Amino acid sequence: MTLTNTRKNDLQKTVAAFEKENIRFILVGNKKDIGGKATEAKFDGIHSLFIAAKKGDGIAELKETLFHTIVQQELSSEDTIVTNSRHYDALQQIERSLLSIKEGLDKKISGDLLVPDIHQCLHYLSEITGDISNETVLDYIFSKFCIGK
Repeated sequence: MTLTNTRKNDLQKTVAAFEKENIRFILVGNKKDIGGKATEAKFDGIHSLFIAAKKGDGIAELKETLFHTIVQQELSSEDTIVTNSRHYDALQQIERSLLSIKEGLDKKISGDLLVPDIHQCLHYLSEITGDISNETVLDYIFSKFCIGK
């Protein structure tokens, strides 16, 4: 398909409208393997990304561009919003448990005495994820640190 001047003008207007409204977007053209540089030249002046989906050309660049367009910056824990009050409460309990475990480790308390805090932490974590098995995690911990059950 050729890009006529009318279509290019319409596309430029759409891009300008998106930019005016601060709408993040990525203009992607497919089948770059067919049209090559000639097709890309028709989009001169319009920031575009060209791929050949069938061959997988440009897909890595598209993924990278998508990520940076959406995120626009490094992710940090301060940017996380917890919208479920039950999850928020569970996260607070997890924090308390982890602080207790850290304090116990700092004071070199026996691992046996840390087990209740570990259990509590796992319990609240599984309330959020639903896929934590206490036995599996504890077996792993005990196998690595030899602190007894």
